[in-house]
Amino acid sequence: MTASLGPIADVAAPAGQGYQLPLDGSASNAPSQTFTATSDNPNIKVEVADGKFWTLHVQHLSSEPGDPTILNEPMTFQFFPEVAPNTVERITNFSNNGYYVNTGRFFPRIVAGFVAQGGSNSATSTSSSSGVTPIGIEVDPSVDFSSYGQLAMANTGEPNSSDAQFFVTFGPQPVLNQKYTIFGQQVSGFDTLEKLSQVAVSANPGAREVSVPDNPVTIVGSTITDTNPNGALLIDTTAAGPGQTATITVTATDPADGTTAVRSFRVMTPGVTTAVRQIGDVLIATPPALGKFFGGTNTIEVNQVAAPTIPASQNIQVVVNGMLDSTQPSASSLSQIIVQGSKANDKITVSNDVLVPATIDGGQGGRNVVRAGGGYALAHGWFGQTTLVAGEGPNRLAGRAGRVRFRANESTAWAFAGNARGRATNGQTLKPTGTYYRFLNNHLVPVLKVRS
Repeated sequence: MTASLGPIADVAAPAGQGYQLPLDGSASNAPSQTFTATSDNPNIKVEVADGKFWTLHVQHLSSEPGDPTILNEPMTFQFFPEVAPNTVERITNFSNNGYYVNTGRFFPRIVAGFVAQGGSNSATSTSSSSGVTPIGIEVDPSVDFSSYGQLAMANTGEPNSSDAQFFVTFGPQPVLNQKYTIFGQQVSGFDTLEKLSQVAVSANPGAREVSVPDNPVTIVGSTITDTNPNGALLIDTTAAGPGQTATITVTATDPADGTTAVRSFRVMTPGVTTAVRQIGDVLIATPPALGKFFGGTNTIEVNQVAAPTIPASQNIQVVVNGMLDSTQPSASSLSQIIVQGSKANDKITVSNDVLVPATIDGGQGGRNVVRAGGGYALAHGWFGQTTLVAGEGPNRLAGRAGRVRFRANESTAWAFAGNARGRATNGQTLKPTGTYYRFLNNHLVPVLKVRS
């Protein structure tokens, strides 16, 4: 057996809150591992959860095409006794006395994109009681609903109304922050959680939502153990302001042989850069002008990253001069990305991960580098000195002759080096003349005409 720790993606964690994420050590094949974590920013703290592990086995029979069958499939969570000691003790007692397999065995509420709620004694209603006196909420400023697979207690909204029902999130739910007890994080069995999100449901008139499973979803196993190869990390950004970053280093250790595995990732707290906005289904980034004589440099990075959701989705993120902008739309909601340079030396990079069509302009002067991404792209640089770099996606490069350099590739449909002709006597802008190039045999070759 050898220590293992899966890759950890960079995290966008809201400033002044917190973020929890799983640590995947399943490849170790060890019964348990220990984890340690450090941060290079004292304002962004990290802590490894030290609670026990709760495994639920879930069952559901398909009622129609598209409704998944779930046969005794597990989901494992790590408890947060340091955050919610009373809740963890309560759930532990219910699990140990068989409550979740004998009485509160139903998931009566599943809302796609929101939560799956379990622990009810009814297959269709959340109105049930364990008979044990309910308890109050336990909240911590650094533990919020910022991801998926978060384990929390249901309540009625009244004080001291947390009974036996719990829920698991399918994605960030900021409207729930500090109103419900988060007492754990899912660390494995995400395929089961995704299937739960796809269970066929019908209307619940009393709750005014579509949430009642057409066929019952039941808990058929509930066990608590001390060991697991996986873990959970709590990231505390309560002391961090917008625009801060930290490098987090996590080490997994196999206690049997002492081997270790190390992973690092970045935590970024988004802020308002004033350079990014969304209009309809178009995302626009226009970095600030930095002076008449182009003395400064803007760096703009556009990335497509995995969003913290079940089922999986992608977000577009824009980093402007080192700050991650808080505008982060889903990639599927966009038809186009436009990045317009300014009066600066602009370095604009659209990652090859970005598949949304992009139009990128080097701006009004200066020395610019414009790099296209993985989707259809038009890269343009008419003013200043501009280098246009092709991405992996279909791309077209256009710039002013004598002021543009092309770095084309096999995905380049054409490159155009043009000459401005001014305006006609009627004031209309004259179409520029110039030379088209095609990328052939690893070189740009002039051609008489191109097909669009």
